[in-house]
Amino acid sequence: MKVLVFVGIAIFGYSVDLTALEQEPAIQKPVAKDSESEPGSTTLLGTAKPVKSRTMKMGYRLEGWKILHANTSEEAEQSMATLEKIGCEVKTQKHGNHIDVIYRCVDWRSMKLSSSNLVGQWSQWCRDRGMETVLLNPSPDTKQPTVRFRKADSRTVHLHDETKAKQIVNTLRMIGCEVTTNSHGNHLDATFSCPEWLTIELEDEPQAHAWQSWLNNSGFETQHTHVTKPLN
Repeated sequence: MKVLVFVGIAIFGYSVDLTALEQEPAIQKPVAKDSESEPGSTTLLGTAKPVKSRTMKMGYRLEGWKILHANTSEEAEQSMATLEKIGCEVKTQKHGNHIDVIYRCVDWRSMKLSSSNLVGQWSQWCRDRGMETVLLNPSPDTKQPTVRFRKADSRTVHLHDETKAKQIVNTLRMIGCEVTTNSHGNHLDATFSCPEWLTIELEDEPQAHAWQSWLNNSGFETQHTHVTKPLN
């Protein structure tokens, strides 16, 4: 039975109310196709309008280009629409009897989702397309590795590379830090702090260790919760 679904998503700091008619689960799944780097295409779930944001925040990014193989123009357009909607750079190329949808998302983006089911579905959707994901302030009973972090006092860093500066500032804001910037001569001064303990949930232990290392090197206090896998 088809049901009317309202999905709240916040992208690039604003919120949208995404409305769609669909079969369960709440996010329409792509039609899987064999592809070296990305199987499938996705149908965009309706129109959007601004709403007040709430609920759970998930960050995602993809630094390198990935390729999705679409067998029809409709599949390519659907995939492009969804990827562009969540902030990816997208381009297409005709390749033999199919269309290559080529995409990346270099800077961290985030979306706010209204339930744990949607978080699970969207995080899996992003990971299936090669993206790295981070869940902010997850449930206390999560089974995934987590890193807690805090920066009680402010720190100012001098950033001379414009691209690197944008990435660092974007990452700090994505995980919930207070950040102010000031252009100063030939560089950017970024001042950041995070007075309260925050938590991020990661996909696996290597990703958790990488995040903890980056946070430690940036002057944060950190605590890492390891996940013990049950023996078979």
